[in-house]
Amino acid sequence: MPIQGNLEFPRPELSRPFSVDRLGAAPQVETVRAGVEERAALATRLGLVSIDMLEAVIRLEREASGVVHVSGRLEAEFVQTCIVTLAPFPSHVEDSFETDFSADSPVESPSLDAEFVFDLENDPPEPIIDGNIDLGELVAQYLSLALDPYPRAPGVAFDPVWVADEESMSPFAVLKTLKGQA
Repeated sequence: MPIQGNLEFPRPELSRPFSVDRLGAAPQVETVRAGVEERAALATRLGLVSIDMLEAVIRLEREASGVVHVSGRLEAEFVQTCIVTLAPFPSHVEDSFETDFSADSPVESPSLDAEFVFDLENDPPEPIIDGNIDLGELVAQYLSLALDPYPRAPGVAFDPVWVADEESMSPFAVLKTLKGQA
């Protein structure tokens, strides 16, 4: 059964629509710089303490097939929380990215009983929606992929309190240890 009604997606925190009609035969370079309010909203979305700087340089090129190839490089300075100490610490990331967009890419509502087939060799192009590619949202998505999912402050190591061995793997051995502490 298909999903009914109009789905409204929240407005991206960093939005820079680029009309593909502006793209001629020659490649075009665009720069995306996030403003203060955009960085604050994006930090909340990504679970960061703050984003102090976010900038990307993006190259767009129309291929003969009509596909728009987008490649870029982003740089960000931000503050995140260490998973060991829970203290905030500054971080820096630089990353490159590329993806393809096409007006012919279908935008469909998935059905609940649809079968999904993933082809890791040939990733289909992203859809061009209403003649636009949102370069800001693209930068936000690639920033989220570049973030360390388990950030640790410099010099902080995770020292496990418990080291597993054959005997201590038994739940009864753990209970015996706890009983001895009582």
